[in-house]
Amino acid sequence: AGSFSFQASKNLNSGEGGFISTNDKELFEMSWGIHHCGRDYSGTVWYGHPLVGTNARMTEWQAVILNAQLDRMDQQIDKRMENAKYLTSRLNEIGCIKTVPEDDRITRNSYHLYLFRYMEEQLKGLPREKFLKALGAEGIPVSPGYTCLYKMPLFQTEQMKKMTGSKIDYTKVYLDVAEKVTEHQGVWTTQNVLLGEKEDMDDFANAIIKVVENVDEIL
Repeated sequence: AGSFSFQASKNLNSGEGGFISTNDKELFEMSWGIHHCGRDYSGTVWYGHPLVGTNARMTEWQAVILNAQLDRMDQQIDKRMENAKYLTSRLNEIGCIKTVPEDDRITRNSYHLYLFRYMEEQLKGLPREKFLKALGAEGIPVSPGYTCLYKMPLFQTEQMKKMTGSKIDYTKVYLDVAEKVTEHQGVWTTQNVLLGEKEDMDDFANAIIKVVENVDEIL
């Protein structure tokens, strides 16, 4: 099975919702029932509800919006790849930034997010929070991204253990690299930024250079 999200921030979006693909008939019928108020796909019992489900049915209007976007999807992927390559070349010139290494096995990348690492020790210890705030003041849309999943309150409750049968005490979990990236280094910008022009990528890089040049004032 495969799944695709059409939430508003996605490369192909319709505001909300998603899509499941499968070649497994049993999984298809179960998924159909769950998204269709728990109804029976076979229709053996009229208005029968053998499953616990919800109303998660995509509207025809949403489908039309998605279909229209398919016509320009390949063109937009090419645009993102071109801009990502150029932006990476610019960011590689900045000492406090580490870009994601390229993998030759990846020949096509939709770049839902563009990620890089900010090394605060290379910029007089300027905390990431202040670095991001300074970029925001320059009109550059950046985010620290997600926290470690195991630090989310849900995973640290007894209720979660009962629901899943998990025996892991996530309050005691510590993953050094994950915490370093999520708490201090990770920075991302969203896919729509990469749909801009080359000049926009220059604005992005130049804003970081401006922060570097004025770090003493920011500190």
